[in-house]
Amino acid sequence: MALNYKSDILIIGTGGAGLRAAIEAEASGAHVILVSKAPAGYNNCTIVAGSGYLAAVGGMSVEEHLERTLSVGKGVNDPKLVKVLTEEGGERVLELEKYGCVVNVRHGGIHVGDKDTILGQGITLPKVKYIRDKGVEIVENTIITKLHKEGDRVVGAVGYCSDKKTPVIFQSKAVILASGGAGALFKRTDCPLKTTGDGYSLAYHTGVRLRDMEFCQFFPLALAEPCAPKFLVNGPLIWEGKIINSLGEDIPAKHGVTERPYIAKSRDLLSRAMMKEILSDGGLDGAVLVDAREVVKRGNEDEFHGMANLAFYRDRLKAHERPFRVAPVSHFTMGGVVSNTYGETDVKGLFAVGEVMGGVHGANRHGGNALTDVTVFGARAGARATEYVKKVDHVDVEEKAAPELERYKRMAKRETGYTPPTIMNLLRETMWENAGIIRDSYSLVDAYEKVAELRDTATKVMAQHGRQMLAALEVPMALNAAEMIIRAAMMRRESRGAHYREDYPEMDPEWVKTVIISKKGEAMQLGTVVLGEAFE
Repeated sequence: MALNYKSDILIIGTGGAGLRAAIEAEASGAHVILVSKAPAGYNNCTIVAGSGYLAAVGGMSVEEHLERTLSVGKGVNDPKLVKVLTEEGGERVLELEKYGCVVNVRHGGIHVGDKDTILGQGITLPKVKYIRDKGVEIVENTIITKLHKEGDRVVGAVGYCSDKKTPVIFQSKAVILASGGAGALFKRTDCPLKTTGDGYSLAYHTGVRLRDMEFCQFFPLALAEPCAPKFLVNGPLIWEGKIINSLGEDIPAKHGVTERPYIAKSRDLLSRAMMKEILSDGGLDGAVLVDAREVVKRGNEDEFHGMANLAFYRDRLKAHERPFRVAPVSHFTMGGVVSNTYGETDVKGLFAVGEVMGGVHGANRHGGNALTDVTVFGARAGARATEYVKKVDHVDVEEKAAPELERYKRMAKRETGYTPPTIMNLLRETMWENAGIIRDSYSLVDAYEKVAELRDTATKVMAQHGRQMLAALEVPMALNAAEMIIRAAMMRRESRGAHYREDYPEMDPEWVKTVIISKKGEAMQLGTVVLGEAFE
């Protein structure tokens, strides 16, 4: 027996994008339901973010924000999307205060939260409270596995709730995909492990094009100490400290990484330089080193705001006595669904916002732009979806959901097989080793073949009702997203931004274009279009 819900707009995801879209849609008079694989506001990339927004406030101009975004994106951002991001970003980030967020303005953006706020909890949790107080319904611990269409428009979705151990059917006039990226497809990541690319797969199978999936950003500086969390490292530890290899050589100087701050402007180049050292004699058990002994000895607690605190570095890592280990982590997916400046996709009634949407950040994302992105385009999609639903009627989707319900039943009856973590761990190892920071044709072919093998393995996944079923339903969608990344990386025969191929190490002016993925029959088709023509 399935649970049934009916709404004007179904929003998939309760990170920054989904919550902002919900606020706007509810304020415009739409009946909204949000659905989340985790408790609302948790287990998404917004809540683990550093809470910094880049925007034209505090003395930065729109023109400077625009130039910085395009420069870091290496010439393949969608200019229409960047124009909207930079022109509306300042207003949108400041109004977060209305939704319960603590907004601290600084030059070129804001920081959300007070000194005791942990990462992005000051963004998502106040918004969750705000929309709950408005009466917006949230369906938690539920995965969406298929979007339903009637003709050329989306009319609902079907999924599975792990808490109630039952399928869930959603009848909706419009769907906003705000499901995040695919950072958790890689072995080392600071993304929550549920960010496995569901939205890319859902959109693809609904007939929507995707773009730029080869561009996966890695944050260069994350702790790699044994038994320590993968905390991101920044601030004076990096500004005043040194990033060195096992021989004591300065890695940025050795590899010509000069644009600072590194984490804002040189994430791609520094990640690549560090990985080259890790794979050579300069590495130390899969890591390199940061020597910040003087900073830790100085002992100024305020310098560790937003990171692990001073006591962690001093007492646990002994970083005042020795260098500590760092290595890159998978951090953000620049690619995603093709959409216009309102989040509208190729399918009527289907919108995409946030990390699941492609085109804003080009080949590499500037630090601080992710949270501004979800805020600006979340609001725009919520408003446009509300306009759309006034023109259409509901369609019954219960019959359309029947094949998915049967699939769930078949999976639940399987008493032996592979567990979901077994398959996902193999996938993450494959993506990190063969389709990660440094790629070439041989490694990408190897990755593609291993993903094909994992597809066969996934047909034997063991999925009893509850959390294991939810995890099992993630697997095929994760494999789809992984294939998109691999095949797009195969097609782009150059190095640009976060996409680096050792066999094509230079940026090629002939590749100022977009790799497009679409579904033709049962086949995944790839092609290219000239920059700016991906959405008409």
